[in-house]
Amino acid sequence: MGETEEANSRRAAIAMRNRRRMLESRERKWTKAVFGLMAYSAFSNVVSGIVLLTTSPLDAGLGLILGGLYSLGAYRIWFKDDIRWWPVAVPAGISIAVLILAWVGGVQHPIPLLLNTVLLVLVPFRRRAVEAVPNISFKADGSAAA
Repeated sequence: MGETEEANSRRAAIAMRNRRRMLESRERKWTKAVFGLMAYSAFSNVVSGIVLLTTSPLDAGLGLILGGLYSLGAYRIWFKDDIRWWPVAVPAGISIAVLILAWVGGVQHPIPLLLNTVLLVLVPFRRRAVEAVPNISFKADGSAAA
């Protein structure tokens, strides 16, 4: 009876490790997606802000401020593993508002509008993936430590 219980506990530990790996993989996928879009937006806004410094200081200031907000959001997501909504939603919301105002004014930029909308949609998916990963650490011998 002792051998079957031991075999069952080993199978349960293996199943738990496999489930944890799957959940961590899903979390990394969502984190990479959000971070990638945030880093891309930060880079493009900073570069456009620098390019516009000589022609339009107002547009340059907006680009640099948005680039800073996107950079802060990317930092919070990647290095601090922050799952709160504001590091992503604040710069994306400002960008969407500016892009909608520009669209009403006759200047159409559908790709940035789409990217920022996707960024806002990804936030709840990432949060659910992070919350699904159980807080279980494993010892070197494979047993779970509480």
